[in-house]
Amino acid sequence: MDISTKLKDKRKQVGLTQEQIAQKLHVSRQTISNWETGKSIPDIYSLVELSNIYDISLDNLIKEDVVMMKELKKENQEKKILNSGIIISGVGIIMMLFSILIPNNHIQSFCNGFGVGLLITGSTVLVLVKILRKLYQ
Repeated sequence: MDISTKLKDKRKQVGLTQEQIAQKLHVSRQTISNWETGKSIPDIYSLVELSNIYDISLDNLIKEDVVMMKELKKENQEKKILNSGIIISGVGIIMMLFSILIPNNHIQSFCNGFGVGLLITGSTVLVLVKILRKLYQ
């Protein structure tokens, strides 16, 4: 049984409406509907809350849903790559700001050039992740 069917069955078992679940999770009713029809999947925080509401272990809730497990893994990898891009860009900005404090010499040129390079690299990573996400969704 996939996660969408489990979510719908459990909600009906506890006698709650999509609207009531949405209010408890601070999401829209449409989001709950999308989860229950398989159009999207809940994030890990919502899954934990749903397991509490439905009084079912998180393991039992998601265990047999291979598609969801792959999606969660992909989501985690995406977040790691995005965080790397943000960190690289941040270091680039810091290097450029640091170069302002150094008197005019070779170190200043190095810091400024290295900072620009890191900023471009980090920004490229962020843009590529966004583009690839749209292409493969």
